[in-house]
Amino acid sequence: MSLHRVGLCGVDDSVDPSLLSAIVSRWPRVELGVLFRPGKEGQPRFPTRRWLEQLAKTARNTSPPAQLAGHLCGSAVDDVLQRGDVAFVQTLVGLGFRRVQLNATAPNGCMTAEDPSLLRKAAQQVQKACAAVPEVEFIVQANDQTEPLWRALLDEPPANLSLLWDASCGRGHTLDASLKTVETTIPQGFAGGLNRDNVATVLDQLRKGTARGRSIWIDMESGLRSDIDGSERFDVNRAWAVCAALDAIGWDDPDAPSPSPVSYDLPPQTTLIKHALAAHKVTLLRDRRTKPRDFRGLLRELSSYVGYEATRSLSTVPRHDCVTPRGVHVPADGRATRLAARCALVPIMRAGLGMVESMQALLPNAAVHQIGMFKRSGSDRPVEYYSRLPKHGGDSCDIAFILDPVVATAKTMTPVIAKLKAWGAHRIVACVILASAEGLRALHEAHPDVEVYAIQVDGRLARDGGLLPGLGDAGDRLFGATGVLSAKDIVANEALEKQLALGATYAWEEAGARPTRPRRPRADSAESLTRVRSEPSTLILGDVSGNTGEIPAPSLTDEAATQLTTHDGSFGPDPCRMRWGATTPSDRGPVLATTRHTTQRNAIGAHAGGYSVYRALAVAAGKIDRDALPQLGLTTPAAKIGPHAAWRNSDAIVTMDPWGHAISEGFGAWLDKGYDVRPTIAITKAHVQLPECLDALRCGRLTPDGSVLTDDGTSVVTKAAIEPVWYLPGVAKRFGVSERVLRDALFAETNSMYPELISRDDLKIFLPPIGGMTAYIWGDASKIEDEDVELTVRVHDECNGSDVFGSDICTCRPYLTHAIEECIKTAQRGGTGVVVYFRKEGRALGEVTKYLVYNMRKRQEGGDRAKEYFNCTQSVAGVQDTRFQALMPDVLHWLGITKIHNFISMSDMKYNAIVESGIKIVNRVEIPPEMVPKDAQVEIAAKVFHGYHAGAGYAGMDEKRLDGVVGREYVPDPSAQRVA
Repeated sequence: MSLHRVGLCGVDDSVDPSLLSAIVSRWPRVELGVLFRPGKEGQPRFPTRRWLEQLAKTARNTSPPAQLAGHLCGSAVDDVLQRGDVAFVQTLVGLGFRRVQLNATAPNGCMTAEDPSLLRKAAQQVQKACAAVPEVEFIVQANDQTEPLWRALLDEPPANLSLLWDASCGRGHTLDASLKTVETTIPQGFAGGLNRDNVATVLDQLRKGTARGRSIWIDMESGLRSDIDGSERFDVNRAWAVCAALDAIGWDDPDAPSPSPVSYDLPPQTTLIKHALAAHKVTLLRDRRTKPRDFRGLLRELSSYVGYEATRSLSTVPRHDCVTPRGVHVPADGRATRLAARCALVPIMRAGLGMVESMQALLPNAAVHQIGMFKRSGSDRPVEYYSRLPKHGGDSCDIAFILDPVVATAKTMTPVIAKLKAWGAHRIVACVILASAEGLRALHEAHPDVEVYAIQVDGRLARDGGLLPGLGDAGDRLFGATGVLSAKDIVANEALEKQLALGATYAWEEAGARPTRPRRPRADSAESLTRVRSEPSTLILGDVSGNTGEIPAPSLTDEAATQLTTHDGSFGPDPCRMRWGATTPSDRGPVLATTRHTTQRNAIGAHAGGYSVYRALAVAAGKIDRDALPQLGLTTPAAKIGPHAAWRNSDAIVTMDPWGHAISEGFGAWLDKGYDVRPTIAITKAHVQLPECLDALRCGRLTPDGSVLTDDGTSVVTKAAIEPVWYLPGVAKRFGVSERVLRDALFAETNSMYPELISRDDLKIFLPPIGGMTAYIWGDASKIEDEDVELTVRVHDECNGSDVFGSDICTCRPYLTHAIEECIKTAQRGGTGVVVYFRKEGRALGEVTKYLVYNMRKRQEGGDRAKEYFNCTQSVAGVQDTRFQALMPDVLHWLGITKIHNFISMSDMKYNAIVESGIKIVNRVEIPPEMVPKDAQVEIAAKVFHGYHAGAGYAGMDEKRLDGVVGREYVPDPSAQRVA
């Protein structure tokens, strides 16, 4: 019999945790037992919260870390027995406890123990608890009183269940070493009246009798207590003496027979390497005391053992040129050979990197292709963060060896195998050190043709999917990163802090179920995505069929893993063609940016810009069918726009898809093939009513005609909503920078939101998470391209405060309504009016920044002065304006505009951008001075002084006149106390 653990129970506030650390450092098989009974915290044997935190910290820092066991009493054990409630157990896990004893007896305050029938029923709840927290070993006291419980559990014992034969129940009754236990394979321990005086004798009796040939543990409590200065305390001297006595008799019995190895029902493609040296090395690998340097060396050695077996059947061919130093030719009869198989090593990073060196020693000519995967807490889908499989070459790989030290759930290895099969590898072999029986079965079910070579198999998985007992996080141990908190550690610590912050009494809250991400059902084939396409209701493109060419079959999203990013030139990404500026939509190809065809995407980002976040919320909440495909037949444009010559010019339009409103018509062949192509432009008709138009009718500025404008002030418009679609080379060219500089800036300033800006130079399309624009058209849209027909245009940048709510601090709404009046008049004269409304709130700095600037303007010394108008924005935002109108003319080119007769804007930046893009402007129309609100004089004066066009009413705006323009001050708000 061997003693694998000795439990010293009842540690409490009476002992300094550092003294307990000294005992554990001297005897690593010591386990510190902590009693928990609600209502007794702070009494002898029951520690306070503060002391428990100190113990947990000391246990972590002890070398090796101390083993902790929680002994649940009172309502704490009743919660588990009656409801399977493991909330407190999970709290203990966060503190480092890995064993929990259920003291289901009346002396320990357990109400359930008073009724044998309740104890019998409690077996189901204990099984539930074992399943809920598989990383914890649950110990059930086995005695006459608890027999209904443990007998019921023996029918189908959980893998993480143990029995403690204890008739004492903490009352000091001496263990009967001759007691008859039951025949079972589950771990067993013994307790009862053990102390420094009798522990050696009792252990010897157990070794010769009941526990002969077993590996057991013993536990003691009362024998470690002493009355010191009138108070009962945990006696460190007694604990030390117990361990010294065990040293004397020996923790291990050299004469005990070796235990029989555990066997599992494994798939036929699994080969276990049964070798004494390998088993010895794996034991060292598992030991938490093994330092990273030694861990790396052990992993290399073990990888060699696995590699030799995994390469046993590699194909060879005769070699005819082998001559020994004696000049003797070696015959090619099986004695002279060379490897014929073309091999690749595929380590799954990080841990698989530790196996590469040994495998390269065996196969020095094998190519190495790394794939990076990691598991996220709370998700059953691994994340692929790196893949450098060459784009081509799979067909030339006869055998791919996947290297990963541990296979637990197989949810990391399964997508890697699928990827290698798609790459073209003819044969795949997995080389691992440890595996779970469950993971091997799952792997075989998904890929029955894949061979697995392993050294040992473990039978349990933790709640987070880790292997038990396992060897910990192989990657962390390999690279010495065990001090780095993972996301799951942080979550656990936050939950623990929340529990422990509730006061000196522990919280007994019910653990909530962990939400899971809704998953899209995997389609069986590409054909399952093909839909019956509704024919478009309107045709607007004319004869632009072009050369559709060969359209590849759509690929399906592989839900087995989440790809963090992709890399150009590597296997997997195969974006559909995109020839920006091609003469027809068929020649160019569609913009693919949905989640349905991840490998064939030719765009970075997602449709709908920032609104894609709301779609993600709908997916997370299970409120949307992720397989739903839009039926586009009845959604086609309500008016004809284009095609125009600028659509075929890769320099003229770089921020929107000119064909984005004609998906059914321009990309029908792709839709019929099963591709999910989404519109980025929608064109409809609408009636617009503005109070200002009614005022204009009453004042006589406008006259109804019954067509463009009705008697009630309603005007009829065509409007087009447009999402941004950026062609990155063209955008970079507009700003006079390289595409690389643009990509780097976008990546950095979005806080690394789009890694493919860096890793995928082959993707030239970007759907930025910004607002789009809307074009409102009064009159006949088809006349826009005719330079002889009058055209009035305003390009307006969003100002929610003024445009919607009528704030008078700026001229935005007055300018907008004035432009609408002019557009109506132009349409009534037979021309066309266009207002383009850009979502560029606060000069594209955002509404929060704009309001901060307002506060600075009003509170600065001297009040809201026109002279400081631009300086305030510069002080708050670091820049005066980020609208950068160089991109603005694209929508005008899309509309077919080549000449503007009336341009309603005071902005010199907008005017210059339009003219420099090749569009002629005849007249610049300013806002009438009487329409400018009083408080907006500050804005308009500052803009005129800096070169804006405002007409004769603001002529002669010099520095002296500018300095005299001051806006109103804030009325003090008593709720916002002014700091002197």
